[in-house]
Amino acid sequence: MNITPGLYPDFSETTLEALVLAMGRQLLQRQKNLVVNVTGKDIMDLSLDEEASVVNLDIDELEGFIDDGAIEVVEPFFVRFEPGIGSYPFNQTNLASALLHLVVHQHIAEFSFELNPEPAKQHCDFSIRPNVRGNGTYPLICTITLTDYPVIIDYTNGMTSTAQPYLLTP
Repeated sequence: MNITPGLYPDFSETTLEALVLAMGRQLLQRQKNLVVNVTGKDIMDLSLDEEASVVNLDIDELEGFIDDGAIEVVEPFFVRFEPGIGSYPFNQTNLASALLHLVVHQHIAEFSFELNPEPAKQHCDFSIRPNVRGNGTYPLICTITLTDYPVIIDYTNGMTSTAQPYLLTP
C-alpha cells in the first residue's frame, strides 16, 4: 500500500509494508544495542527465511496504557524518535507505539477486499490484553506478530531485503 514518504521523518519508505518492516528492524537494533537497552530486555525476535522470501517478527511484552481513549505503548528503549506528522496511524510519538498502530492499521486493511483481493495474504496480527504480571507498571501488554511477511531479497551487493507490497492503495 503506497503511503506518503516522510510521515515519520526518521523513515523514507513509500509503502506501508516497508515502513512496518523498517520500524521492526529499528526496534530490533535498539534491543541489540546495550547502550540504550541497559536492562537487556529481550522483547522481540526477527528471522528471515531466504528460501521462502519471508520474514517473521514476534514482539511481546510491550507495556501500554490508555490515554484519552487511545492506546499508548511505552517505549522500551529510550532513544530519540521524531514523532509522526500525519493523521492516525501516522501520529505516534515513539517507535513502539508507531509500530503497533501501523500493524493495527495494516491488519484492518488485510480484511478489506478492496485493499487485499487475496484474502490468504494476511500476515499481521496483534493483541492487547491486561497486564497480569505482578511487577507490571502499566495495565496493558501488547504483542505484534508478522507471519510469513513477504520480502524481496536482492543479492546484487551483498544480501538485502525489503518488504514486498501486497496491499492495494485506496
